[in-house]
Amino acid sequence: MRYLIVLLLGWFTCYSASAQNPTQGNSADKVEKTYVLVANKINTDFNYKMLDDFEDTFLGLIKENNSRELIFNPINGKYHYYKFVATYQARGISPDSGPTKPEQTFHNILIIKTDDQQKIVDGYHFVLEWGEKPLSYPLFRVKPTGLTLQEGLSLKQLNLKRVVDNTDFDGDGKIKLSGR
Repeated sequence: MRYLIVLLLGWFTCYSASAQNPTQGNSADKVEKTYVLVANKINTDFNYKMLDDFEDTFLGLIKENNSRELIFNPINGKYHYYKFVATYQARGISPDSGPTKPEQTFHNILIIKTDDQQKIVDGYHFVLEWGEKPLSYPLFRVKPTGLTLQEGLSLKQLNLKRVVDNTDFDGDGKIKLSGR
C-alpha cells in the first residue's frame, strides 16, 4: 500500500509540473539543438520594419501564402548578417488536452548581426512552425552582452528575451559556424 501511495504521489507531482509548463517533457528539449549556418552576408542589416511589427507581418505573409522566413531576410546596411537553422523532430503541444500530436519537423531560426570584429550587436530567435494557442508568436531577441560570435557558442549566452513580455528563453543549443 505504501508503494502505491508513493507511486500515485510521484505521478501527481509529475502531472502537475507538466501542466504548469507545457513544453517540459517535450522530446525536443532533451536533444541539444545545433544551429547550423545557412546564410552569411556582409553590408546588411535586419529589416526592423518587419521585425518591429512582427505579428502583423507574419500573419500577412501567411495569408498571402508567402514564405514566413521573409521577415528574417537582411536588407542593405553596414553589418555582418548570419542566419542559423536548427532542425529537429518533436511533438507539438495539444491545445485542448486532446490526443498527443504525432512527431513533426520543426525549424528554429536564429539571425545574428555583428560588427567588423564579430561582436554580436543584435539577434532574433523564432520557431518557424509555431502554431500553439494563443497565437502570440514567441519571438525572442538577443540582449547584447559583448559576446563575440564563435563556433560552439551556447544560446544561453545570448541572453534571449521574449519580445512581448521580456521572459527568458528556456531552450538551448550550440552555434555551428563551420561545415565540419
